[in-house]
Amino acid sequence: MNSGQVATHRSRDEIADAIRTLTRADWARLRKIANYYARPQIGPKDLLQEAFARALDGRTCPAHVDVVKFLAEAMRSIADGEGEKVEHRLPLVSIVAKTGEALPEALNHPDQSPTAEGRLIGEEEAGLLRRNILAIFDDDPVAQIIVEGMMEEMNAEELRELSGLDKTAYDSKRKLIRRRIDKQYPEGWTP
Repeated sequence: MNSGQVATHRSRDEIADAIRTLTRADWARLRKIANYYARPQIGPKDLLQEAFARALDGRTCPAHVDVVKFLAEAMRSIADGEGEKVEHRLPLVSIVAKTGEALPEALNHPDQSPTAEGRLIGEEEAGLLRRNILAIFDDDPVAQIIVEGMMEEMNAEELRELSGLDKTAYDSKRKLIRRRIDKQYPEGWTP
């Protein structure tokens, strides 16, 4: 590369050096992001490790992008991919021969859908999480409204309209919500 050319992507060595020199604040930020994007299929530690592995295995990092931001986006992408795998998984159905006898194990896959008991436990945990998160904002009814809307998967525009906040006030309230939840559950939610 001559002096007039500028690198458009970081090299593998540059990414490795940046990872080696991460500050405590960078590590805390990455762990917080990993907790946020973690899924039942991939926990926060595995998610962070996978982001490092992919970054070092050739995923291109633009030279102008901060490595922490790059790793955060990688974790989001990995988590989304894991979620899509589950979402698009074909249901497995047991196969029974005409005689009524089950076929050999290699052909007779167990049904992977959750049982009634599993669904009930999931619903109870979701209800407990909802109550605990809303309790954090007992002193702030506007934050409670926004959190409830987020739980109902409302978009930002709908949440601003529902809460009566302008964009700046809404953004400030979202930061407060994130900070309080992170303070209450620094390692993520566990029932």
